[in-house]
Amino acid sequence: MLFTDEMSYAAFRAAFVLTLDCMLREALDRQPAAAGGGGFLDVYPVLQGTAPQIQLECLLETWDHLHRSEMDLTPLDRCVVNAACEALAKIGELTTSSTLASVWKGPKSIATSCDHWVTSKVRALQLTMDEKTSNELVRLEDRLDDHSPTSVPFSGFGKQGPSVDLISVVGRWTASSAIVLGSTGLLTEDEQDILRIFFEEQSGLLR
Repeated sequence: MLFTDEMSYAAFRAAFVLTLDCMLREALDRQPAAAGGGGFLDVYPVLQGTAPQIQLECLLETWDHLHRSEMDLTPLDRCVVNAACEALAKIGELTTSSTLASVWKGPKSIATSCDHWVTSKVRALQLTMDEKTSNELVRLEDRLDDHSPTSVPFSGFGKQGPSVDLISVVGRWTASSAIVLGSTGLLTEDEQDILRIFFEEQSGLLR
């Protein structure tokens, strides 16, 4: 398992909170929150426009992978990890934000103070990533800077990871109900209930 400390846990919490906020606002025909934009994966220009429910699926699937030590992270997993860290760093700049408080109210207690040092602690976490992860993220970011995103597949980054076309992620609409509604360890019971109710009311978003 590559990322086990509480700041990495907080990063996934941050990505979830931002994504849930985006989903609820879109359902109400409102503009996405300024802190979250269109979703946590929007940190990568080529992934901007990915449906919030797909971003949520990617997040929770990677969360599951992180807790299965027998699995190597896929290139997409590594992209999600980095984007989650960026989400927490962005929220950390708004120390008075209720969003940051929501991040800290997960099922797992976070001993680290919810203060103005959050962003610095996230950067420290990113610096401690193992060499393989760091190298792959650099290579990934180089490809995401390509002005021709249709030719940028998530292939060739890891020995074990499957080839996943970025455009197929952006173009998907229906997420896996097993992944989105079956996650454990990251969400509170209330948040799980909110997801169930949301997807019951928004038919066609899950398969």
